[in-house]
Amino acid sequence: MDQSNKLSPARIELRQHQRCVVPPACLLSFAPFAPTISFNGDAEGEGVVINLSSGGCQISSDIGVNVGDAMSLIIMLPGEIAPTAIDLALVRWGRERHFGVEFVSMGTVELDRLRQFLASIPVFE
Repeated sequence: MDQSNKLSPARIELRQHQRCVVPPACLLSFAPFAPTISFNGDAEGEGVVINLSSGGCQISSDIGVNVGDAMSLIIMLPGEIAPTAIDLALVRWGRERHFGVEFVSMGTVELDRLRQFLASIPVFE
């Protein structure tokens, strides 16, 4: 049977924001967004940011979360004096000790600070 006509599955990129590699010192903490929004994981926790964009990030943490959990984040970007607060982030995927969040709401100052930081680090390959 001729295998040359078989097509490999195409990978569709759904990300709207370019991801950047962050230094290992990029730490964060998270807590449930509000008592009225579902949060099925642990109450709060800490983690390390693996990659970052202006629209979300990948986190490594020992704390369990579930897809759909709503949380607030505080990210300590390397070289920054003040932490960057993300008012609302939603867990979009998770496996083992890693999960990805989408940033839904943050202040203008925080978004500007995040964009300036991202402009100073390498793009994820």
